[in-house]
Amino acid sequence: MYAGLAALFHLPILLGLRTFPDGDFTHHFLPFSQFLQREALAGRLPIWNPYTYAGHPFLADVQAAVFYPVGDLLLLVTLWATEAGARLYFLQVEAVLHIVLAGFFTYLLVRDLTGNRGAAFLAGAVFSGYLTGYPPVQLAVLRTAVWLPLLLWTLFHASARPGRWGWWIAAGVTAAVMWLAGHPQTFLFAVYAAGAWLIFLLVGAGRRAQQTAMHIAAWGLFTGAGMLLAGVVALGLTAMQWLPSLEYVGLSVRADTAYAFVSGGFPLQDTWQLILPGVLTFYSPLYVGVAALGLAMVAIFGQRAAAGAQDGVAHGGIWFFCGVTLFALLASYGDNGPLYPLLYRVAPGWNLFRGQERAAYLVAFALSVLAGYGAALAPILRQRTRARIATVYAGAIIGGVYAFGLLWQLPGHTTMGEWRYLLLAAATIALATGFAMLLRWPGWSNRRSALLAALVIGNLFVVNFGTNLSDFDPVRKTLPPPEVAALQAAVAETSNLGSPGRVYNEFRVYEDYGMSASIEDVWGASPLRLARYALLFDAFPLDRMWRLTGVDHVLTWRRELFAPSTLLAEFPQATDTTYLHRLAKPNPRAWLLGQVRTADDTAAAQLLANHAFDLERIALLPGENNEEVRGEGSTGAVTLAQIAPAHLRVSVASETGGLLLVAENWMPGWQVEGATCGADAAPCPAGVWRPANLPYLTPVRADLTLVGVPVPAGQVAFDLVYRPDSVRIGLWLAGGTALALLLLGLWAAARRLQQPAGAVGR
Repeated sequence: MYAGLAALFHLPILLGLRTFPDGDFTHHFLPFSQFLQREALAGRLPIWNPYTYAGHPFLADVQAAVFYPVGDLLLLVTLWATEAGARLYFLQVEAVLHIVLAGFFTYLLVRDLTGNRGAAFLAGAVFSGYLTGYPPVQLAVLRTAVWLPLLLWTLFHASARPGRWGWWIAAGVTAAVMWLAGHPQTFLFAVYAAGAWLIFLLVGAGRRAQQTAMHIAAWGLFTGAGMLLAGVVALGLTAMQWLPSLEYVGLSVRADTAYAFVSGGFPLQDTWQLILPGVLTFYSPLYVGVAALGLAMVAIFGQRAAAGAQDGVAHGGIWFFCGVTLFALLASYGDNGPLYPLLYRVAPGWNLFRGQERAAYLVAFALSVLAGYGAALAPILRQRTRARIATVYAGAIIGGVYAFGLLWQLPGHTTMGEWRYLLLAAATIALATGFAMLLRWPGWSNRRSALLAALVIGNLFVVNFGTNLSDFDPVRKTLPPPEVAALQAAVAETSNLGSPGRVYNEFRVYEDYGMSASIEDVWGASPLRLARYALLFDAFPLDRMWRLTGVDHVLTWRRELFAPSTLLAEFPQATDTTYLHRLAKPNPRAWLLGQVRTADDTAAAQLLANHAFDLERIALLPGENNEEVRGEGSTGAVTLAQIAPAHLRVSVASETGGLLLVAENWMPGWQVEGATCGADAAPCPAGVWRPANLPYLTPVRADLTLVGVPVPAGQVAFDLVYRPDSVRIGLWLAGGTALALLLLGLWAAARRLQQPAGAVGR
């Protein structure tokens, strides 16, 4: 049923007639998917992306979701579709699939909480219907959010039977998939919700358990062991992701975040969009529909009247999800509300992520579950109770519509004109009135339940249908902009000089275009980037940054650059013009230096920005003493070729040797392989490079964020490859965990088959 509803809602998308609008889906997640596909076709693990940020650890960036099972499975079966339009189409199909999964997982949870399949279906329809609004264009958020109901469902069964290890393993596997989906902030919200849910379930189970000391001790032991098992499974299965990601985050801009950067959230006035969608912003991330919100109110205010109709867990579950709704709503305000300042200081993880409004998905999910509770309660409530709730709720909605119109619409503080608001207000009042009439009518029947479900689903269908539809089909949507086509031609003309020069795109095309067009840029769209690299963009002279990162072409709003250049093309636009320049002097991607000095990161950034500092002769190595270590001047011929994204082939010929500087971001994991010296390709001699006493052919961090390699005199050739230990160790741990789970499953299946037929069900 959910698949049919999702297919109907997304019919223009599934028929290939429309696409999602421009934004992160098409300009961020699509390039990620294209790069992942190219690496898969080449038979490589996509650990390094050379097309953004002058080299970026692709796998370590969680949003790349390299190991996400659902995305990888769909990529595998569509690997043949290499055109950009086809990749976009199948990525949209993946988004629709996740909306279906969200509905089904919510159904499982609410069915077992209420014992009512119809109410469970409606709850799933509300949550999946909500997800058709904002989250699809934020694919990482969508991928992660849909697994929360399944995680709560597995924990529900695990806590009820703590000795059934399969449920704890299922919870661990679900948490692992959720982490691999690629949005750590959404995962953090889910972990807190799941932790609170588990405490709630365990307290409830403890109260119902036999009160002998032996039973309580056994119950506690099994529960603790189950929780530990779930945690070990989750950590083990995701080791290949969290180990590299942890290493990367420690070196990224998120290692030290200021409160002002992360504390943003909803303005308090956005709460109005619980009942009036689109009145203040284009998206309405809090809107689950007037009818669904009404059912949530039925659950909250009708549960006492229906006491005894449900067990303690289900009864208390209403209060639990009320608490989640209130907590998440307050957290979503960020610094505009009272809760986030406390969470920032005392709750682990809340100080790492910006955009606290993303907690809205917890609000919507909790309201969806409450709507399911309300749908289960409505038929068993007395007509007088239903009528009272319906009257109060309809009155509150009508009063809210009137108050908003008076206080916001009339002063012109909204996003819509008066007539459009009047239409929205009339529709909202009609929905509230229709919902109230369905509740107030005496008696109850399956037909009325069906009408109520139709009202809930139709409400979300109409409101969200046009939100994420653009005017173009996938092929037209993925046509490269003329600026990118010109860049491809310009870069190709200079590629015979060795490794192609990079591009400085001054926000003229979307930041991740390089992954789609195979052009190396110094910018990117990922929120994670190396902190030392970011210093090159913080009040840093552009010409010095271009020199260090090997920039040859500049896409800018400037008709004339401050450095000698040739204007290759111009692209008039509605408001201004974009210009493509080629620098007169190509900046090398690798060069040899004979002198070094040590400097801490702050001093290094200042020296590198100073035009009096000679980038051609002196390299800066990490050190606290700021000592100058001189060496002989060194010149030589350097060639650099890119064999693969994480594989550079280097050749150096010099009389004295020195420190080879490669314009690639340094990360732990760069290694030299296959080094040879001399014309006869003999093994290179052991030794150290004198000025800094560095071992030959051992990559080091130099000039703040670049890769340095000490090389001996003469002719040297080697491969510079990125193979981090964190990935290797993580893959071994994840593989070992998966193998252990497989063997455990086979052993359990064998034991089950050996049991007598009558004992299986006992």
